[in-house]
Amino acid sequence: MLLDNSEHIEKLQRHQESLNDFARAASETNRLGQHLHSACSLAGRGLGVKYTKVMRYRPTKGDLLVEAGIGWGPGVVGQATLGSDVASGPGRVLQARQAMRIDDLRDNPWFRYPSPLREHGIISTLNVPVAVDGVVWGVLAADSEVQRDFTNDEVVFLSAMANILGLALQGMVQQRRTKKSAERALRAVDRQKMLRHELGHRAKNDFQMVIAILLIQMDKQQDAQLATVFKHVIAQISAISVAYDQLFMQDDQANLEIATYLEALCGNLRHRCEGIEIETHLESTELTHDCAVSLGLITNELVTNAIKHAFPEGKGTVHVEFTTDRDRGRSCLTVTDNGIGMSTPRPGSAGLRLIQQFAQQIGGSVDHEPVERGTRFCISFFPKRRPVH
Repeated sequence: MLLDNSEHIEKLQRHQESLNDFARAASETNRLGQHLHSACSLAGRGLGVKYTKVMRYRPTKGDLLVEAGIGWGPGVVGQATLGSDVASGPGRVLQARQAMRIDDLRDNPWFRYPSPLREHGIISTLNVPVAVDGVVWGVLAADSEVQRDFTNDEVVFLSAMANILGLALQGMVQQRRTKKSAERALRAVDRQKMLRHELGHRAKNDFQMVIAILLIQMDKQQDAQLATVFKHVIAQISAISVAYDQLFMQDDQANLEIATYLEALCGNLRHRCEGIEIETHLESTELTHDCAVSLGLITNELVTNAIKHAFPEGKGTVHVEFTTDRDRGRSCLTVTDNGIGMSTPRPGSAGLRLIQQFAQQIGGSVDHEPVERGTRFCISFFPKRRPVH
């Protein structure tokens, strides 16, 4: 909808007033909750929308948690989660570090229609990244109940709100770092953590850059099969990226806690299809980084295939289990679904070949085990743990 000059000026003035008020409010407190609430409230006022929210990326869960919001009913703020993959609006913002406008969520081939938004009648949405220390911390979103084409001015406004919020959060982080650095006994440890986090930030940025390039190429594809190939590659890169998120969060970087990693990976996958439950039973074990990434890629492949092919009616359960026989030193990754089942895969099939290649990298074997209903794959191997020096 085109605005006349006076309306346009009035809108820009409203944007400026909201930004000024938010900057002032951000300087008067160091409480996270107040920062997030102010961002939602003033973003809604500036854009004239009823619904706004701030979502925080949780590396350990692989999702985006609604930390704060305005206008939402019970069960959303502090509880609802959205996917962090590229089929989720805020997920694509997280991966590509770019603002995303979706004019109509109801029949969009590229994005899911999340249940919290659908239940509140949200049609159009604008999502922008919130960056802290150069890494996307989360997403600020404005949601509309009526179909709306968010303008470039509105994208700039909401992005400016997100930048102010990011600076406020960064200030909180810096205050905590300053307080820790004052403790002389922990200076050496703080230095080590800072270097590790910097390396993790750079690795995360590299993954996001690769995904952004692939997304551009995917959007250009007219061939549906080629677009599917791009989606598959992006999913595998995201699985590796989750592993690096876990690696740089812990002190021991020679090994990776496999239960935490697979739980985060499955948390990401849970958002890809409503009606399909992904259950986990994961024993806590530390594995080498290379071994953990191979298991993550296998899990991503098997769970994704089950979501796509095992449940034609869109309902079912996928169970991911990791166990270790301490006496024999043998570990097993088992992925089971209660779907329609499948015949024994052809030895040369692409999906099985990928899984076998990943298993061979860790010296493991792949067994397609018979079950009463559905499909079960078991990957067995003898794990090695790299000593920490």
